[in-house]
Amino acid sequence: MTAAETPPTDESSTPPARRGGKLLRAGGSAALLSFIAWKTDWAQVAHAFARLDIIPWLLGVFLYAATQVLSSIRWQIIAGPLGFRRPLRHYISFYFIGMFFNLVLPTSVGGDVVRALYLDGRSGRRLDAFLSVFVDRLSGLLVLIAMACVAAALCPLDLPQWIPWSVWSIGLCAALGLAGLLMLAARRVRAGSRQPSLPRRPRKDRLDRFLAQLPTVLAMALRPVPLTLSLCVQVANVALVWLVGLALDAPVPAAYYWILVPLVTLMTLVPISLNGMGVREGGTVLLLAPLGVPAATALSLSFLWFAAFTAASLFGVVLYLFGRFPRFEVRGDDEVVGNHPDQGRSGQPAAAA
Repeated sequence: MTAAETPPTDESSTPPARRGGKLLRAGGSAALLSFIAWKTDWAQVAHAFARLDIIPWLLGVFLYAATQVLSSIRWQIIAGPLGFRRPLRHYISFYFIGMFFNLVLPTSVGGDVVRALYLDGRSGRRLDAFLSVFVDRLSGLLVLIAMACVAAALCPLDLPQWIPWSVWSIGLCAALGLAGLLMLAARRVRAGSRQPSLPRRPRKDRLDRFLAQLPTVLAMALRPVPLTLSLCVQVANVALVWLVGLALDAPVPAAYYWILVPLVTLMTLVPISLNGMGVREGGTVLLLAPLGVPAATALSLSFLWFAAFTAASLFGVVLYLFGRFPRFEVRGDDEVVGNHPDQGRSGQPAAAA
């Protein structure tokens, strides 16, 4: 569907529960940002920005943009076994376009839905395209959590116990969740093989096919090359925030960024705000407070962190407006498996993973 053929989105056709969820997230962001604004000394924030060294921040922007190429290579490797044979330049273009939509759509996974639609390209393999995006994000998320667990165990800083315990609890939940997902997939496959003659509902059929293919595609994502790419991407994401800290001359030890970045990234996945707005800022302030970092400095770090993401994502606008790709409409029936795209994201603001 081209831009001229794309019908306007009819908000009245959106289910009330989904509209209510978006309104609640908007209210959550507004409440969090209002509280932060009320508690912040804006004169100190202005002073922090006045001392900003722009060079490290620009390096962070370029580093983040470069990691999207690595993420695109990982996605191409994961999508290959599902039958997608597109050139790498397409995956890179779709990744940047997805980054742009992660910024402008109210859901934190809107860009992932757009990526899947572009990869599918009306080939009739939308479910496979969504599966490739899901596993791509999941691979990054698992590496992010594992990296945070190692950092919490080796961190030389004297931290409050709730910080490392939070990291290890998340790691345990991730391991249990992954095991449960694989067990569910195996159970669905066995159940389907025992009852082949039963009539199938379309949505249940999609979920069964999704789960049936999940172990194979996940095994591909956890092979050495995709796993190494995920590790490089997550290390670069930590380096990005470290560069932002250097730009601000923030008094944050380098070792702590390996805990700060994963925890804040995971906080933004909680569906209580629009694209993590408010959660990102509040989480950064909360996690830097035990180190004695002023709230104004922490808030400035968070702002510039998000600004680096935004600056790198703007290349997606150019590709979307002037690239030779169709412009798809994200509709309510563009589902990942069972419900709708707002199912939580297995990665950094999307991009983080």
